[in-house]
Amino acid sequence: MILARRRALAATALAAIVAALSGCAVPPAGLAGVTVTADGSPVGVILMCHDHIDGATLYPDHGDSTGAPEDDGRWEHEAPVTGFTSWSLASPADGWTAETPLGRLVPGQRYALYGWTEDSSWSAAHVHFTTADLKALVPGQVRYERGDEVRIVSTDEFREKACEDF
Repeated sequence: MILARRRALAATALAAIVAALSGCAVPPAGLAGVTVTADGSPVGVILMCHDHIDGATLYPDHGDSTGAPEDDGRWEHEAPVTGFTSWSLASPADGWTAETPLGRLVPGQRYALYGWTEDSSWSAAHVHFTTADLKALVPGQVRYERGDEVRIVSTDEFREKACEDF
């Protein structure tokens, strides 16, 4: 099991390197977003408009840096994720496991969260945020992005309408 997981991770890393070197990006099939719990803890949300993802990664977004990003959090789901899913970034449950547990989010640092597949066939488009952006959210609101536009909507509206203009 561990050897198979390591091989899958190596294949994912190799596919990402090949895609980066070839200038190709993994096509988005869904959207990643963030929300918060009543105590302000971050929650990841993903809505797949078609196809699936296998996991999600959160990393510090350093803008135009040329190196591969270091994961601040990496989660895998026990089965391919279709439709809507959400999980606590601090203590995942409901089929999610933390491959890299979430570290402390640093005030002022910009982060990116996205969904991925093991074979790099699909992704859930990134959402970028800071700790201040999380503090501005109330439970039941989702922050996500469509192109360069940041949107903050209710969880229900995200689930019902985010794929309409995808």
